[in-house]
Amino acid sequence: MTRGHFICSVAFVLLAAACAGPKPPPAEDPSAVSPTPEASAAPAPSPDEDAPKPDASPKPPKEEVVEPTFTPDMSVEDAIKAIPQSAERVNVDQETLSKPLQEESLYTPCKPGAAHFTLRVAVWRGKAVAIDLNTTPKNPKLAECLKGRIRELTWPVKVPSLNTVEYSM
Repeated sequence: MTRGHFICSVAFVLLAAACAGPKPPPAEDPSAVSPTPEASAAPAPSPDEDAPKPDASPKPPKEEVVEPTFTPDMSVEDAIKAIPQSAERVNVDQETLSKPLQEESLYTPCKPGAAHFTLRVAVWRGKAVAIDLNTTPKNPKLAECLKGRIRELTWPVKVPSLNTVEYSM
């Protein structure tokens, strides 16, 4: 080992020891502490003093989540407007929201064939509360079938917050 390596090693050990800081003093054994004369001369508290005293001011109740009113066949924009401005926002990532929509078996009963569709879904507490859906070519019967299937879905994240997801197929 060269002299330079030795000096660097010693400096490192000293630095590490300095960074570790002082050790805390060992905890005292409560049974080893002898009572002071003042503590033994103090009168025993009365049972009334031991009873917890009720708070003079009641604690405010936890703020409840205001449940917005969603109507059938409302648009996603209408659902967004139905949420109060004071409502807490909990963002759910798009991957989690789109996962149930990616299952092709969801759409099979509607027989989409070669049709394509684009949808935007508003999700509240794990349920679709608003759906905007466009089919190409235009097919109102297919659109209603797809909306019905999506309304039956349940998302694994059930937060009291409105999240939207877009999906195309």
